[in-house]
Amino acid sequence: MVEIIVALIAVFGVVFPYLFQRNRELNAKIADQKREAYENFLYNFTEMTVEIMHGKEASGKETDLKRMSARDKLVLYASDEVIKAYDTWVRYGDAESHDWKKDSELMDLILLAIRKDLLLGKTKLTRDHITNLNSFNRG
Repeated sequence: MVEIIVALIAVFGVVFPYLFQRNRELNAKIADQKREAYENFLYNFTEMTVEIMHGKEASGKETDLKRMSARDKLVLYASDEVIKAYDTWVRYGDAESHDWKKDSELMDLILLAIRKDLLLGKTKLTRDHITNLNSFNRG
């Protein structure tokens, strides 16, 4: 009986730390993938914003492929809050008439949701703090 208890303690002494380490590695990998997905999305968003600001057409096969790829990564790695904020922004943009100020406010909410996701839900910033970093507001 003592041998079984010693064996169990030894197994738990090895297995639990191993599982804990594997979980940390997996979480770190997912965090890296989230960062990359958000970086791609924001880079694409900024690139499109600059094109539009300079009166250029933001379309074409290469442009569409970049935009779609950035969105595909969001579907895989973004938090529910980010996807919901993005969905609200897109639905508003698809409406017959929309106000650029409201459009910008909705983009602020996407930026804030991304920040919250990357900081594990902890941020002291509000939409008002984020608004000056939005490419819509400050070229």
